[in-house]
Amino acid sequence: MRPMHVNPPEAVRIHQDVRSAQSISMHWGTFALTAEPLAEPPWYLRRALKQAKIPEEKFVVFAFGETRAYGQEP
Repeated sequence: MRPMHVNPPEAVRIHQDVRSAQSISMHWGTFALTAEPLAEPPWYLRRALKQAKIPEEKFVVFAFGETRAYGQEP
């Protein structure tokens, strides 16, 4: 997974590097591919955001099964 995926602290650094207004956390908890508990990434992301002094609202973390539409007219 390493060449295509990043961990939460890396995602926060990318968010800063590209000066993103909003980032979306995705694919976490989908498959048990690592030794970490499935529900750990959102907690780990919150910790990384706090350390970087970035508001949690800057990252969208979907709940299991949640969907959203972006870029569509209301």
